[in-house]
Amino acid sequence: MKTTALFALIAVAVAAPAAASAQTAPAQNPAAAARLPDTFSTPAQQPARPATPPAPPAPPAAPDIARAQTALLEVIANLKSGEVDYSPFSADLAAKIREQSSQIGGLLTQFGDIQSVRHLAQPDGVDVFRVDFKNQSTEWMIGFDNEDQIAALLFRPVEQ
Repeated sequence: MKTTALFALIAVAVAAPAAASAQTAPAQNPAAAARLPDTFSTPAQQPARPATPPAPPAPPAAPDIARAQTALLEVIANLKSGEVDYSPFSADLAAKIREQSSQIGGLLTQFGDIQSVRHLAQPDGVDVFRVDFKNQSTEWMIGFDNEDQIAALLFRPVEQ
């Protein structure tokens, strides 16, 4: 209790001369008119927070990934069956797939049934998936054009 009383007396003794000089200071020096805040009777104000940095870009929307995955699985199933529907593809890609569909279909058949599919990334609007077949793991890229047609479709084996 005595320590608290002593501390209060010291604070008043230090603050009183400062307040007195601040009242007389403007006549001598206008810049000295500023007062120190009274931190003993009012809580100190928090310093201003810096502006919040912009949020990082949002991850790809789940519906876009789901749409790409559904389209990819349909393409794989069609290629394996040998009955390819070319309507989801851009004209350029449809022409390229027509040339290679029997070879790709035979290869996919050798890979076996799909065991798992996992979305890996979405660089520059192209979705990258890992598709694990029974006999082979692969990475697929699928991308859509402005008309929402498949304009990019690539795959490669994943070395294990």
